[in-house]
Amino acid sequence: MNKIVTCVFLLSLAVNDVRGQPQANKTPAAASEQRRSTTFIDKLLNFLGVSDSPGTLKGPGDEVTTGELWLADLDSGKTRALTTSAGYRSPVFLPGTSDVLALQGSDVVRIPFRGLESKKLYSVDAILKLVGAEGDDPDMVLLLLRGGAAGYPRVGILTVSSGAVRILPYDLASDRDLQMVENLRGSSRTYGDRHIYVDRQTKQTFSGTVAWSDIFLELGNEEPVDVSQGDGVNCGQPSLSQDGHFLVFVKAEAQ
Repeated sequence: MNKIVTCVFLLSLAVNDVRGQPQANKTPAAASEQRRSTTFIDKLLNFLGVSDSPGTLKGPGDEVTTGELWLADLDSGKTRALTTSAGYRSPVFLPGTSDVLALQGSDVVRIPFRGLESKKLYSVDAILKLVGAEGDDPDMVLLLLRGGAAGYPRVGILTVSSGAVRILPYDLASDRDLQMVENLRGSSRTYGDRHIYVDRQTKQTFSGTVAWSDIFLELGNEEPVDVSQGDGVNCGQPSLSQDGHFLVFVKAEAQ
């Protein structure tokens, strides 16, 4: 299989709108605002290794806050637990390695792909979410932090080896910047021609209707495939491996 295209997160950026609008009618203030917005957007798109992307809103899988980490083998269709305990969230694969980076509370932990015990690296105050790694560099990860203005999170880059965080400022007056930040919170992602998303499932039981969220893989025009196989247990926060063979996700504790 060809090396999978670097992760494109479904961010409602309106990048095509930015590039397609005529410039002659821009006022100096509007042109200045656009330059600030484009600078922030371009930084993140360059970090993720993409040029532009379509938009989406958060899906039902965002209700899965913590749980065990599970691994789906997309070639065989099988799933297995990656961790033996719960409390994990926001897993991402580290490119060029066989490890997953995830959060436990404010702790950043590293989990070997083969399912050995996780190793705490350090704590990061106010950390909300790991978004994704930079291109082919396993030492740089995009993250979200609490404490931003007007209820929005701060956006930063974590250096995995040291725990240092560099904040990426954005413009609160820019709708494009705010939409970018809002959609970094979501779980739907596109990797080349593969679309990963979370959707609601239901089934009838003797006690009534059971509803839960599962993770689906849509490849081109093919029918979506349920890759998490939650069967009544909520699954969410998916992340695809660099080679496209595996997907890591959070599976909530069974009720």
